[in-house]
Amino acid sequence: MPKKEQPAQEEIKTLLAWDAPARPFRKKDRSFYTTLAIIVILLVLILLLAREFLLIGAILSVAFVTYVLAFVPPHRINYRISTQGVTIGDDFYFWHFLSFFWFKEKEGHRVVHIQTRFNFPAQLIIVLEEVDEEKIKKILSRFLPFYEKPYRTWMEKWSEGLQKHFPLENTHR
Repeated sequence: MPKKEQPAQEEIKTLLAWDAPARPFRKKDRSFYTTLAIIVILLVLILLLAREFLLIGAILSVAFVTYVLAFVPPHRINYRISTQGVTIGDDFYFWHFLSFFWFKEKEGHRVVHIQTRFNFPAQLIIVLEEVDEEKIKKILSRFLPFYEKPYRTWMEKWSEGLQKHFPLENTHR
């Protein structure tokens, strides 16, 4: 019996690859940690009076994660854009699971945000470091629409408002 021919699969071709930090990072100054500690202590005292021990545990956990992410620099990972999708470290995302992209400045780094069709992760944040933004834009535009103005969820708008009115760091130097 003759063998059936397999349909030819498109060859996976790497369009661009680079190494960069796993997340945007900027060393925080002492005022950040002091302000964080004061806010946590005040919330814990208020919650102790209300006998909300579970909520105290949750707040202490969030404070610890915030401290670790602000203090420990990220490791370097490999980013790769191919004809099939985007690879970030060991994670691969096919183009049909991605929606659109935009560029933004975060913690002093240029990053590209890619909106996904997943609940988690909702966005991929790719640190560009020394990679040319126009080169990335040209490659990604072949597969995804580009948004000139960054897409912001209600949570981002809310957190930006909080940061504006209650900064954790002293931004005036």
